[in-house]
Amino acid sequence: MADSFPFQTLSAPGTTSDSPPVTPDICWPLPPRDFPFRLPRNHVQLWAFPLDLEPERLRALESFLSRKELDRANRYHFPLDRHRFLAGRGQLRLLLSRYLESDPAALDFNYGCYGKPGLSEPWAGTNLHFNLAHSDGLAVAAIADAECGIDVEQIRFLDDFDDLVARFFSPREKLGFKRLPAEEKAEAFFNLWTRKEAWLKAVGEGIGYALDRVEVSYLPREPARLLALPEAAGPVSRWTLKAFEPASRFAAALALAKTPGSISIFRLKID
Repeated sequence: MADSFPFQTLSAPGTTSDSPPVTPDICWPLPPRDFPFRLPRNHVQLWAFPLDLEPERLRALESFLSRKELDRANRYHFPLDRHRFLAGRGQLRLLLSRYLESDPAALDFNYGCYGKPGLSEPWAGTNLHFNLAHSDGLAVAAIADAECGIDVEQIRFLDDFDDLVARFFSPREKLGFKRLPAEEKAEAFFNLWTRKEAWLKAVGEGIGYALDRVEVSYLPREPARLLALPEAAGPVSRWTLKAFEPASRFAAALALAKTPGSISIFRLKID
């Protein structure tokens, strides 16, 4: 997600956190009217939703959040960042509550060393795994029956693509990226980033972990694939990596610790 970048240079050029919000045009379909919110075995369901909401909807979502989540929201300096955090966490709780048939305010989370959330008891035994990512005014969530990670980034121009790739990515990725035409570098860079980040989030590692040893395909129009992992991570074949475009000029990626039978994509709508 956008706020996981360790590089100050990766802020969107010409924008600040208090810029007027621009809601992405989500292209994923709404679910059927009678959608059951059940997760079939060996299936993944992805959801996209906006983060820039009307005040009354935001207040309703805020009422679902825990004291710790509200405290975190209040630490944001810019109101837009605070509102987007509330909207993301509130809609995630609402989404999970439908799968778990629970009050969204009653859900409780535990967190890994690097902040990856999971469900606490009594929901921990449901074998429902989830992950959330956001960029600008767009959020995406993955619901699966295996460890998963998801990431999304707005594709935008940066004036130091080559320097960033040279500093943080693998020798093979550096060489291939350097040869790309200038007009393909934005899409290629954010393909690189989201696909690496999705896997790192799936295993619950921090973004500084083995960034140059997680190799992925990244060329525009090239299918997403994991090419290499740190030796301690086990075989690449254990993982599935998929790329998606939830909105125009947004790159998203899913990493899953199995081969899914099918993947469904939906747009979440708050009733």
